[in-house]
Parts: sequence; C-alpha cells; structure tokens
Amino acid sequence: MAENFNKGGRPTVANRCHNCVMLRFDDLEFDKLIRMMELAGESVKATFIKGLVLGKTFKVHKIDKTMLDYLTKLSALFAEYRNIGVNYNIVVKELKAGFSEKKAMTLLYRLEKETKDLAAVTAKVLALTEDMRNQWSQKSQ
Repeated sequence: MAENFNKGGRPTVANRCHNCVMLRFDDLEFDKLIRMMELAGESVKATFIKGLVLGKTFKVHKIDKTMLDYLTKLSALFAEYRNIGVNYNIVVKELKAGFSEKKAMTLLYRLEKETKDLAAVTAKVLALTEDMRNQWSQKSQ
C-alpha cells in the first residue's frame, strides 16, 4: 500500500531517463544542426540528437515556393467564396421571411448577381488549380 502512495506533483515514469550526455558544438556545427532540425520539422534539440545517434529515420520537409503561392491564392479565393455564400444566405432568408413583389424582384436580382459571382470565383479556382497542375507536371518531367 505504501508503494502506491503518491504525494502529488509530477507522475512517476516507468522507464525514467537518468543518464545524461553533454555535447559541445562550434558555431558551424551548431548552424548545421539547426538547419537539419528545421528541415526535419523538429523543435526539440535533445530528441532530434537522440534520434540521430540511435539511428532513427526522420523526414525532411521542403517547402515549394510555387505551392505556397498557390495555397495563398486559394485561401484568398476561399474567403471570397465564403463571403459570397454569406450574402447568398442573407438574400434567401429575406426571400423566405415575407416580401412584396417589388422587394422580391430586387432580391432575386441580387441572388442572381451573387450566383454569377460564385460561378466566377469557382472558375478562378479551377483555372488556378489547372495552372498549378501544369507547373507540377513540368517540374516532374
């Protein structure tokens, strides 16, 4: 019973790490280590070095500038798409709420305009995606 008693605080770990090794790097070696960590997407130096020493494989993440531009443009188009969708919903709610004939015609015109805007943004998204697909196929050849 006394073995299971815990005073609180940090929970005990079954395989506790109590051996310590210290490394010293010169400036060039340290810069190389940091660059390798950034490429691997690792943020903790100790676990990264431990993985290297023990032969753990790690993935290298490379960021393609064209893909980043594509994602930025696609995000902007998605925001525009969302705004048009919000306007579309407002118009539909107004149409359902009760209206006069003149107001209905105005709202239907606005709904038609929003639908055209939605179609234009969709065309932009498709063109941007096709352009990106062409760029990627040229890079792979």
